[in-house]
Amino acid sequence: MSNRALLRSGLCLAAIASASPAAADVIIGPRVAYYFDNSNLRTSDGSDQALIVQQPDEAFLQNVRDLFQTDDVALDTSFEGEGVTANQIGFAMYGGMVNFGDDRDRFTFSAGYGEGSGEIELLSAATSTLTAGDRTITDIATQTLSGNVDYKRIDLEATWQRRQNEQFAIFAGVRFERIEADAQINVRSAQTGNIASEIQTVETGTFVPPQSSVLEFATTNEAQLTTASARAGVTMFAPFGDNAVAFANGMVHASYQPAYTARVITRPITQGGAELNSDFENADEFSFGPDIAVGAQFILSDQLALDVRYRAVLFFPVTGEQSFSDARVNHGLNLGLSLRL
Repeated sequence: MSNRALLRSGLCLAAIASASPAAADVIIGPRVAYYFDNSNLRTSDGSDQALIVQQPDEAFLQNVRDLFQTDDVALDTSFEGEGVTANQIGFAMYGGMVNFGDDRDRFTFSAGYGEGSGEIELLSAATSTLTAGDRTITDIATQTLSGNVDYKRIDLEATWQRRQNEQFAIFAGVRFERIEADAQINVRSAQTGNIASEIQTVETGTFVPPQSSVLEFATTNEAQLTTASARAGVTMFAPFGDNAVAFANGMVHASYQPAYTARVITRPITQGGAELNSDFENADEFSFGPDIAVGAQFILSDQLALDVRYRAVLFFPVTGEQSFSDARVNHGLNLGLSLRL
């Protein structure tokens, strides 16, 4: 799971300082944002190959050898592909920041909280082929997962910025993110019964017609994920008009997500049965990538400014269950007011 939205409240308010060299020591203000996370669209961790299909075991294979009187027996499963229909998870974030320092060095602490949700539907297909001597029997299995994922998120960030001149600054910072994910997923698996039919026909000596099977489950997946990161970069400023400053910010981040446990509760629908609780361990993940923002700050008065910015962050995994090319992407718009005290 991803998975995976960032609140753009961590940058120092350098535009205020560039607009007025005699900036006050302390600046505070609220922040609101709407961000998107593409975690629903990532499947390189193997979640697209979760089909319930016939698995070979020695007792089954030995029974086939005895029935067909041959040692040339094998059962192979091939995953044919998958299709994913999903929307990105949208986050409405609310928080605030405090910024203090002088015209050369500024420090910013920010916090944000948000909730979001997204829908997902995933269709997978596989074939199971049993070979016994010169006989080949094939079954086809499909599985559909559909439902929604709800996220609760907390973001904390601290940054330090040093002004080099009126148009350029360098900065570095650390960030902590915590996500509580709750997914409600319905699973429907359908499989033909050609292999079972052929085995029963040989056992009984009477033709047994193939019968397909359909299983349905309702699952609840719960997990808590944390990500810690360090980042560094530069900002460039360009005043325009009488009371506005445009800026472009570029950072590189290195992030770590510790291993976590996902709790899965499964409730059979078609055949009844007891509720099943399972824990799935997910490997830790190191990632890196760019963290880019562009925007403008509009000076409304000597004490008040409006900050508008768009931020995009890419997480390219270098360890863990996701492939390097299956990056997690967060992007969206942030608005804030900055008040000098």
